[in-house]
Amino acid sequence: MKNAPVRAGSLLEKLTVERAATAVGDFGNTVTLWTPIFDVRAELIEHTQEEEPADTGSRITIRASFSIRHTSALTMTDRVIWGGEAFDIVGLKALGRKQALQVDVRRVGP
Repeated sequence: MKNAPVRAGSLLEKLTVERAATAVGDFGNTVTLWTPIFDVRAELIEHTQEEEPADTGSRITIRASFSIRHTSALTMTDRVIWGGEAFDIVGLKALGRKQALQVDVRRVGP
């Protein structure tokens, strides 16, 4: 990706960033709750989908890379909602002089 500033016209995707919080349930069990913390517009850089056999049928791994305006509010422990699906953040990389941030995500599921 170029070191040019992120242009608003290329930010066609909407991502919702969620942060995990743990709480103790009624029966003493630990429950993870995901809370939306902010929405951000993004440019889809790359999107791949792989299917492989698993014990219960097949497993699909979806990977995507996005470019967003740089923010320090995003961490590797957060997750991203894109197209109604939850994706784990697997990489964050500053592009240029903190003009943009590349966000690499992955979702594994049936």
